[in-house]
Amino acid sequence: MQTDLLKQAADIYGTPLYVYDLPFIIKRITSLKDLFFDLDFRIAYAMKANFNRDLLKTLNNFGLMIDVVSYGEYLHARSIGFAPDRIIVNGNCKKVDQLKTYVNNGVFSINLDSYEELLRLEKIIDSQTNISIRVNPDVDAKTHPHISTGLKENKFGVDFDTAAAMIRRIEKNKYLKLIGFHCHIGSQITEIQPYLEAITSLIDFIEKTGIEIEILNLGGGWGIDYGDGKFLDLNEYRNKILPLLKKTMKTVIFELGRWITAPAGYLISKVEYVKKTRYKIFVVVDTGMTHLIRPALYGAKHKIIPLYPSNDRKMIVADIVGPACESSDVLRKEYKLPEPAEGELITICDVGAYGFAMASEYNLIPKPIEVIWDGEKFIKSS
Repeated sequence: MQTDLLKQAADIYGTPLYVYDLPFIIKRITSLKDLFFDLDFRIAYAMKANFNRDLLKTLNNFGLMIDVVSYGEYLHARSIGFAPDRIIVNGNCKKVDQLKTYVNNGVFSINLDSYEELLRLEKIIDSQTNISIRVNPDVDAKTHPHISTGLKENKFGVDFDTAAAMIRRIEKNKYLKLIGFHCHIGSQITEIQPYLEAITSLIDFIEKTGIEIEILNLGGGWGIDYGDGKFLDLNEYRNKILPLLKKTMKTVIFELGRWITAPAGYLISKVEYVKKTRYKIFVVVDTGMTHLIRPALYGAKHKIIPLYPSNDRKMIVADIVGPACESSDVLRKEYKLPEPAEGELITICDVGAYGFAMASEYNLIPKPIEVIWDGEKFIKSS
């Protein structure tokens, strides 16, 4: 997104400010449909990445499905207009009354996360219900431990032996229809090999059990370039994995969040102080971990660009820090940038996923405003 548009948004709405580039998101979705034109697939947007109403309305209008991981997300999706038969319900802690709602509403699939969840569902079910089993293939996704979900020590999903036992039980229940398997091994994955291992093991399991299913839900986790040059090569994904998927003759579902919206998001912030000590320089800005917790939580490194004239500025190395009363409220450590002046603006890039969605009001610091750039004008989100 052009820097002059970002500055224009800040002039109108002030800072801190989240800006989302809607044309980029639409282009992202279109490019995926073009890349996998010969595959029977559907996209289910992972709402946990970004639940902005205006973005979700656009995705709904494009006919995308949606992946929800909580009852609150389910109600949010319904309020926006997503029909139950386009909602996939994930999560490892579905309560009894919530399961009843999903069953009564007829969601596309309840993805069972445990054998115990199957037992709970059996007690309340009285009508035909589509379910999938979340399988944990014990594959190392080579990502940050906090966002790895496919190892045996992770809390999500079941191993293949447990999945086999669940299948035997499901086959005896006239109300349960096993439509597929779900496999999500982590987030921000930039290598093909973990996917290859997970999908191969899942297909082998299906062939060994001889179970007839309709759906292969491969989750998401596609890594984007956060400025380090690492990202998932989708052409390589197509070349190595598509032949496996096409051979199964199943409908494939990709649950994508970060890949669709992260690069479309910008967090604009104002420099309040340039604090110089004997040991280092701190650029103190009006946003931080309460608005973008990824650096504090995951050690994430977001690219930060100045929105001020920088050609004639002295380059400095500084910690860019926020206003929260926590030493971990650091957006970047020892970051090289042209020296800013008080009141000038910076923007933090690639924050369209797990940015505002994870924001809090810790220290009673208000959350930022969110605005959408629709290609012609800015729209303040409600």
